Amino acid sequence: MTATVLDSITLGYQSLWGPRRSLMGVALFVRPETDGTVDATHLVEALQEFLPGDAPPIFLVAQTPQLLAGLLDHVRPAPRPHAGEEPTFATHTFFAPTLVVPATELARAPVADAVHRAHRRGLQLVWQGEAEQPPEPGLAGCFARQWLSISPALAALALHDALRQSRGLPSTPAAGPLPLGQIFGGIASRALMDYCFERCRAYALAGWPVEDAVYSLRHGPLEPDHGVVLATLQALEADRPAEIVERTLCDDPLLAYRFLVYANSPGVGLRSGVQSVRHGLMMLGTATLAQWLVEQLPHASHDSVLRPVKAGMVMRSRLMERLLDAGEEEALRREIALCGLFSDLDQLLDQPLGSILTRLPLSGRIYDATVMHTGPYAAALAMAVALESPDTEATRRLCVRHAMDRGEVNRALLRMLGGLQADGAPR
Repeated sequence: MTATVLDSITLGYQSLWGPRRSLMGVALFVRPETDGTVDATHLVEALQEFLPGDAPPIFLVAQTPQLLAGLLDHVRPAPRPHAGEEPTFATHTFFAPTLVVPATELARAPVADAVHRAHRRGLQLVWQGEAEQPPEPGLAGCFARQWLSISPALAALALHDALRQSRGLPSTPAAGPLPLGQIFGGIASRALMDYCFERCRAYALAGWPVEDAVYSLRHGPLEPDHGVVLATLQALEADRPAEIVERTLCDDPLLAYRFLVYANSPGVGLRSGVQSVRHGLMMLGTATLAQWLVEQLPHASHDSVLRPVKAGMVMRSRLMERLLDAGEEEALRREIALCGLFSDLDQLLDQPLGSILTRLPLSGRIYDATVMHTGPYAAALAMAVALESPDTEATRRLCVRHAMDRGEVNRALLRMLGGLQADGAPR
């Protein structure tokens, strides 16, 4: 029964990033098929099969009022942490999502009544709506947190206030409507992101201002993350298995790309082209890799603003691995992973992706999927990108267009999310 419920819904996700640029949770969007209903209890049971208690906290967003009302009445509340204890990935011993309630649904009496019942039962709820239109006083106390959208006018006030602060001037009273400790969505600039974290003490941002984060570092070449370089070096020194070293190095797409450029450079002198990080490890050996990593350390970046950008690329890579099951073919699995990992390198390097990829002897299938949008990996890459969004209707259309089984797509996404902790995704 719990297996079939995943065949009758469409999922999407969005990462929630905290002030330390760590993963605070994942918003999971759920839309039932247009001509059917989904039993809330069966849905929660199905999610629990893939999302262990130590997976990232899940903020469940039901995209129909019927499913939302059912979840409000049937989801079990999470155990309360001890006094003074901060919530962590291991807070829950079973799958206990936080339910997100859109403001637009609260006008419906069944949903409003279900919110009160869920609150009395101890369920964690998040209100989602415009910052300038907070929840009514009678309902506000039911929500542990708010997920706020900021209008252009309010964003302009916040940025003006940030500018005054940077000049040592007092804050303007007009910037007061933004509450403290909430989730903010749709933040498109680094300045507004900094304001949300520093002035509003935001719990998290839903999504990340990717373009402006990269643009803010335009004055010099982007460098691999210092923490990932050091972690890879430490994995080598601890004689960890090659798979762990490879995974750690690939936690930064820029570091993985530079390693492949180095491994294929004339100075290294390898006779055959290196097509994957594991192949490079085998050909060069741990001593050469360790020496190369030591040379990267002085130039590696301590700026954390790109960590969510790179982590998102890693999540896409691991999702593609699950969408395209390579079976026992490890070389093919690594090829699929590189396809997802390198699909947005043009954002980091500010160069055409085709030019970036042709510097390496990669499989033509990677170039076809990422640049030409053709070939055997194109559908999986398009699906992995579509799943990074609340637009579940776009995902449903892709399933139809590419004859992809919706249930299997959902399972691939849930396996990726459930494995984030074990995979060592940044937090």
